Amino acid sequence: MPSTVFEPRIVPDPPVWPQSVVTVVGNPKAGSRTAAAAASVAELLASELGTPYRIDELIDLVTFAPAIFQGEGAAEADREALDSAIELVSSASVIVLATPVYKGSYTGLLKSFLDVLPHLALAGSVVVPVTVSAAPSHKLLADLHLRPVLAELGASVPTPPVALEEKDFEDLQLPVSAWLRRHAGLVQATTIALQPVAEPTPAK
Repeated sequence: MPSTVFEPRIVPDPPVWPQSVVTVVGNPKAGSRTAAAAASVAELLASELGTPYRIDELIDLVTFAPAIFQGEGAAEADREALDSAIELVSSASVIVLATPVYKGSYTGLLKSFLDVLPHLALAGSVVVPVTVSAAPSHKLLADLHLRPVLAELGASVPTPPVALEEKDFEDLQLPVSAWLRRHAGLVQATTIALQPVAEPTPAK
């Protein structure tokens, strides 16, 4: 069942829709096919939503993995990159969250990043999981393992994941476009419903 949390946030200066789509890649290998798949999903989803797409908002966790695992023991540049990533995902309206399937689950790198996020850091965010696996038997990975963690962080996951297999990389746009035709409308509706509400102006 889709997990959707409709808790309106009242803030002084709500962001203006449309916003860009933030992308998080949990593959422990740099320049992975998972990153390529995530970028493709984010770019096409942004086009469907009428939002900007910026490659600088693709967060490849492996590029600052030492900070995720070592904390203060990591290099300053890695710690700064981690802080920036946390700030970016915590303020995002739409997040494409991508992982390969490792031993029947998502990667330890991604889990460790989610573990360092503050409590309810993803409240008000719509998350689109993307999984890359070698077999169709792993298509339920996101629902079984990833969705409960995202719900704990306050995220809304209104759609099934974009579950990709090895054969889909022959023409990646075909499965991604098919997924978007079925689910982009729900992503947009949920995102708009979760947009922060401006604080009411006190009566004079």
